[in-house]
Amino acid sequence: MIKEIASVIIVLLVVIFFITKSKYMLSKKMAAKNLNAFLKANYGTTLKHTNLYRFFNTATMNPNCFKAVIYEVENPKIEMYLTFDASKIADQKDVKSMYPDGLSFHQSYIQKQEVVASQAIIDDKMIALGVSLEWGYDVITLTFIKEYTETEIAQKEQFFLNLFRKEDTDKFGYYHSFKLELIFCDTQYPSLLHFVEKENGVWFLKDISLNENDATFKETRDAIILKTQHYLKTLNPKLKLHNYYGTYVNKTDFNRVIYVEYTENIRTEKELKEAEKGVYVSPVNGYVVVYWNLFKKQAQHIAFVALKEHLSLKEILVYQKENLLSK
Repeated sequence: MIKEIASVIIVLLVVIFFITKSKYMLSKKMAAKNLNAFLKANYGTTLKHTNLYRFFNTATMNPNCFKAVIYEVENPKIEMYLTFDASKIADQKDVKSMYPDGLSFHQSYIQKQEVVASQAIIDDKMIALGVSLEWGYDVITLTFIKEYTETEIAQKEQFFLNLFRKEDTDKFGYYHSFKLELIFCDTQYPSLLHFVEKENGVWFLKDISLNENDATFKETRDAIILKTQHYLKTLNPKLKLHNYYGTYVNKTDFNRVIYVEYTENIRTEKELKEAEKGVYVSPVNGYVVVYWNLFKKQAQHIAFVALKEHLSLKEILVYQKENLLSK
């Protein structure tokens, strides 16, 4: 019954959409023309737009609602999303936020100018230390343009974080957590991810992991899996990897990595079908932990740990990293 009602509602929405389209809906070309008129009237040739598309949905129910990226011609780093009514935009002086407490378009533009200016100051201070920055949505990339020791890298990261802490980071778009992507000119190391979290209003550097988006990560993981599968086959032929894993990189020696992955028992097709009929029960029965040396590309230690109760990968890594640091 619920599915039937939902289907009827969808059909009605589609009908309403096409009826409205035939009578009142502006074309994308006309929306672009009206948006250009708004930008020219209020900002001259300073701002332009890109990625314009119709933003019709059940929330707006406005067929003339569009969304676009607005950017400053002289400094494209200054860019904002604008959601607007194409039938009204040409004559507007400003555009209100879709949210009750949100900034208007012009307020967002002023704030973005301030943020980019603050980021540029931090960029200059970091480049003087041999580190270039790239500000992303939830990742800030630090590229080390010279070879440094782990201690020197930690010092430069902390210097950056001290600069970052002085800013209104909510305006920067970072609220509770983000990641530092560490990229090295020394090809001995792959790029790493250093997690940053806010605790009691203060940002702190947390754990470091391998970057799964790095070109060498698959090669590293494949090598670890090969060793691990051989180990599990020897230990217990019924064990297999669960394909859910995590990593931890030693902060004082990037060569030393902890790799953990859940395990489960190999099940027959009949057992899998029987499991599907009942209440879902996690097949995870433990995990395998590998202490891996990136430079030597070999395992220094492999062990299977049975689990009587579920532990998250984060909890497992917290426990196992103490063992890594003590070896």
